[in-house]
Amino acid sequence: MKNLKIYAILLVLAVAFSLNSCSSGTSAPGDAIVRAYDFIKNKQFEKAAKMYISGKGEKFTEAETKKMEGLAAMAFEQHEKKDGVKNIEITEETIGEDEKSAKIKFIVHFNNGETDNEKADLLNIDGKWLIKVN
Repeated sequence: MKNLKIYAILLVLAVAFSLNSCSSGTSAPGDAIVRAYDFIKNKQFEKAAKMYISGKGEKFTEAETKKMEGLAAMAFEQHEKKDGVKNIEITEETIGEDEKSAKIKFIVHFNNGETDNEKADLLNIDGKWLIKVN
């Protein structure tokens, strides 16, 4: 019976560690692009705004974050004119030697068949990839 409790505790710890490692912010920079577009697509403008930082690599002030939320809402409206975003295709992902910066090229596929070629610069801050606004 005592061994069963030990095994149960070990199992819980193993699951907790595996979930933690899967949810850490060390995902690929291209994932941040997809996540930002998903937030916009789902009208989660506050979450989308938190995916962006200034061109200098600094987090936005509260006022700047509110402006980014407004820009995310405007992006949603533009996407809706093309029947919404179908998917994001990452075509090139280049991580800098410092592993703290990245350049991403991607294609936004819209439901009406149109596409937009885009590119973005990202920085890894505190284990999370954030998109630079230039």
